[in-house]
Amino acid sequence: MNKQLFSVLFIILLITSTVYGQMERKRVQTDGPVQDVFWAPTLITQASTEHLPAGNLNSTIMHSFGVATQRPLQTFFGIDNVRNVRLGIDYGITDRWSMGIGRSSLTNIVDLRTKLAILQQNQSDTQPISISVKGDFGIVTQENDRPIKDDVSTSISAIFSRKFNDHLSLQLTPMYGHMSSVSAGDPNSFFAVGLGAHMPLSRRFALSAEYYPVIGERAANTKNTFSLGLNIETGGHVFQLFFTSTEWHLEQYVLATNREQFWAGDFRFGFNVNRVFSLVK
Repeated sequence: MNKQLFSVLFIILLITSTVYGQMERKRVQTDGPVQDVFWAPTLITQASTEHLPAGNLNSTIMHSFGVATQRPLQTFFGIDNVRNVRLGIDYGITDRWSMGIGRSSLTNIVDLRTKLAILQQNQSDTQPISISVKGDFGIVTQENDRPIKDDVSTSISAIFSRKFNDHLSLQLTPMYGHMSSVSAGDPNSFFAVGLGAHMPLSRRFALSAEYYPVIGERAANTKNTFSLGLNIETGGHVFQLFFTSTEWHLEQYVLATNREQFWAGDFRFGFNVNRVFSLVK
């Protein structure tokens, strides 16, 4: 009887030790990067600190229409007027570094971009923020009489973000944009501090907002861009429906060429579709 009791106690002790060891290993593993700070690599038009896992491909369709308040009945609130479409793909080279290419229909701009995670917010909060850097190089491929050096644009930004809880993530993005060709009297370089917010309402729906206050010199008649969107997560896709004052999907053009004022009613409807494919087993 004592031997049987000893055997039972030994087995219980062994199982308990094994389970406890597994729990301990899981506890160590939880101190990884905070998940779902944002739901897509792009907030609306601003890049976010969300990164593609290595070996994953993100295909995007970014679409903007005409100003909704200009002849709304004749243009069905601007939807009849397709202003700009960007088709692009981004590939995760590592879990922290991605590269992409895209083409915008407005002036046929082809752009190359890359994004690198410098720091990532972790679950223990010993690293309280995420920091990424992003660069973009664009070139106008539409036929014109300009030399190719006048068709180039660039942007670089540092993205700082923090997920405060399951209902709020914020980001701050100092950015620089340069246009090789501008109208007479306009500056070639632009600075801004982009502001962004992501606010999940449920597992499927989230609100997002972004603002581009240009600092210092700006092109004549340009306004700061504001966008407000609804994100819909379907498992395989992230749909982003939004109202915005810009027709552009490239940050340097948002800084340099936005002519509409959101709060004056000069907003347009747009949407982004993000679909991630895993190219590794």
